Amino acid sequence: MSRYAAAGLLVLLAASYRLWLPPHWTATHLYPNVPMLDLPAAWIGICNLLTMPILVIAGLVLLAFDRPERSLLRRAYWCTIAITFAVAFTADQHRLQPWAYQLALYAVLFALVPTQRVVGYLQLLTISVYAYSSIGKFDYQFLHTVGQDFLAAAAGLIGVPVETWDESMRTKLAAGFPAIELLAAILLVIPKTRRIGGWLAIAMHASLLVLLSPWVMSHSAGVLTWNVFLAGQAYLLFCRPTSTDGAKVKSGEGERPDEPPPLPTNTWQAMLANAIVAVAILLPLTERRGRHDADQFHWDHWLSWALYSPHNSRVHAEIHRNVLGKMPAELQAIVPDDTDGDGWQTLDLDKWSLQTRGVPILPQARYQLLLAGKLARTNDWNREIRCVLRSASDRFNGTRSETWLRDYQAMHEAESRFWLSGNASSESGEGR
Repeated sequence: MSRYAAAGLLVLLAASYRLWLPPHWTATHLYPNVPMLDLPAAWIGICNLLTMPILVIAGLVLLAFDRPERSLLRRAYWCTIAITFAVAFTADQHRLQPWAYQLALYAVLFALVPTQRVVGYLQLLTISVYAYSSIGKFDYQFLHTVGQDFLAAAAGLIGVPVETWDESMRTKLAAGFPAIELLAAILLVIPKTRRIGGWLAIAMHASLLVLLSPWVMSHSAGVLTWNVFLAGQAYLLFCRPTSTDGAKVKSGEGERPDEPPPLPTNTWQAMLANAIVAVAILLPLTERRGRHDADQFHWDHWLSWALYSPHNSRVHAEIHRNVLGKMPAELQAIVPDDTDGDGWQTLDLDKWSLQTRGVPILPQARYQLLLAGKLARTNDWNREIRCVLRSASDRFNGTRSETWLRDYQAMHEAESRFWLSGNASSESGEGR
């Protein structure tokens, strides 16, 4: 599993390379880094320069030389990957993509736990991903937006006119997507049905690959690659017949996946691994806590496995048409026409992220507000920019609280209310 994770790391880095390389190498210098802490520009520049080479070299070494007899080598390189991810996340919150967070957790476990013991930890984390992801979609917003998009895409593939169905039927059918995901999580929990749950998870990811492909919903390469990785992971963790030492086994009744050995508890490494997994599984419970209150602690949406779920907090940014002509062409391309004639035009940060860095924007109001604020400082906007700060939506009716920030000064004051607001006051070193 260690070598598979290393291979997945390399492929996912390649699929999202613009997020990890220095901005001037990839012509993304207009898109600023948004750090978690108040870091010097030179530190961010060094991090941008070294992150990708360190991760790639470590991944290649693990892929080529990871053997049971080289346990110390494996642990050292996975420790390097874990530390590099932590530093990279601190230098730019945009790198907290769900797959990167997942592999950072894996890196810590591979560094702490012997190979034959790590499977149990990975199984627990994987089950939690499916459980939280499914529960997050039993939500008004998903059932009436993204769930409907999935339903229409699936129906279109088989030529069914879903638009002719009544709304109640479409909503119930959209609920089938998280229901299948929740069923997979439940089956994976029960030892006797674990293999069935693994195959169901593989089928689910295969279906998502079809729906999200360039010919249907056209999602980013990173999203598609992660689904391929998760499908392969489901096979290795839950479907492939293994013995406790990772070797394939057969019985007279056919192949079956043996139970992994119990999680260790008697060493400091084991206790630390147990604590990390427990925290990673429990923190997502706080995701919707204080959804109206920016300064109240809650775990990020993606880190809580709120995947394809549009209930996340967000920011709607607008600029005045007076500054449109002074903007670089890259920014003008993400500003749609003024349809209501009020002089204010949307600054489409989601589109900017996909076009410039090739990955979805971090679905978090904190990050999006800081990103808009950095853009305002770079272009010396004050009254030329405004934002609507929107909370996470209510699970049952989809409503959100909204706070209007009428100029940059109001935005800057709102930034300070968030945890991990980074060097919001810095006007230099944007992504250099």
